[in-house]
Amino acid sequence: MKTMISTDMKQMNRKVVFDIARKKRTVTKVELSELTGMSGPSIMAIVNEFIDKGILTVTGKKNGSLGRSPVTMVFNPDVIMSIGIEFEGNNLSAGIVNLDGEIRFQTMAKVPSSFGDSFFDALSKSIDKLAAALEKEGIGYSGIGFGIPGVVDPEKKIIHFAPYIGIREPVNISSQTARLEERYHKPVFIENDVNASAIGEYYVRQNHEDVKDILYISIGAGIGAGIILDGELRRGSRGMCGEIGYCLRDTSGIVSRKQTGWLEESLAYETLCNRFEDYRLNGTVGPEMTEYITEILCPFIANFVNTFDMDQVVIGGQLMLDGGNSLLKAIRASVESLTLSKVAIEGCVTEYTGVVGSALMASNKLWNTIL
Repeated sequence: MKTMISTDMKQMNRKVVFDIARKKRTVTKVELSELTGMSGPSIMAIVNEFIDKGILTVTGKKNGSLGRSPVTMVFNPDVIMSIGIEFEGNNLSAGIVNLDGEIRFQTMAKVPSSFGDSFFDALSKSIDKLAAALEKEGIGYSGIGFGIPGVVDPEKKIIHFAPYIGIREPVNISSQTARLEERYHKPVFIENDVNASAIGEYYVRQNHEDVKDILYISIGAGIGAGIILDGELRRGSRGMCGEIGYCLRDTSGIVSRKQTGWLEESLAYETLCNRFEDYRLNGTVGPEMTEYITEILCPFIANFVNTFDMDQVVIGGQLMLDGGNSLLKAIRASVESLTLSKVAIEGCVTEYTGVVGSALMASNKLWNTIL
């Protein structure tokens, strides 16, 4: 059994206080002591350190207390900011994001769909634009997060397969990410794009409510899911958790890493355009298309909700932007009739979910750099 040393304990205590301040936004030393069970001197030491590092800002005294009023402190969401990158097809979006999920600067570009040198050259140009804007404002950033539409190994920087961007055999991009790290002197993290979006939705929602579990589903060019259980992203032993595009309706389906799955093929943008002319021409999601989507999608959502006892489902992606509230209401009504318990089904709280999620994914890996 690993022995806990004092430096580990101090770091854990800092993280506990950091997380409470991040969620509550405004705190006092007394509240922190009561919530953590730490002694007054221990809280005092951590708080003073956080004030020195800009994590907390003293704003005044809290009203309504008898005797000596406690000093209030506000959490600074700009203390860690990262660049988030979302890539789908030939479209690349990048932005600098703080811990509240606020995008300070953003840029969009057309890029090659393959992961060759030309792609990373185009990616570097987007990062250069953001870095220049940050430098002009005197703002720094901590890391770079990159959401990739495929099954990835974040540690080894390997894309195992990503059919929608033409990757059907494992591709190691560690040399490309190493060049980015050398160029910008910042760590680069990769993650499945939908997993990254789930992380973003989870942390932004944590600012307003208690959230433990989220099933995040994105429907755009393809379909994928990010699953967060007890505050932790579930990746699976092979990094394939959430690949719901390969869900099958019956045993006649074929599952292969070299092609998209049945559920993804059924709800893919190209499929919907071919099937519904009004959607192809005008982007309109009519009643017939809504019925088609709910009949295919909702049983799978209900299966997840019933299996994992999920109480919150978030649906994002271009299809939800096109369908709006009417599509969301139809999905909500259908799932409600198929589940054993009540479940909240909502749209995204972040506008550019992939950018925000990729950035927050990086920032949450880097919190210890400021503690």
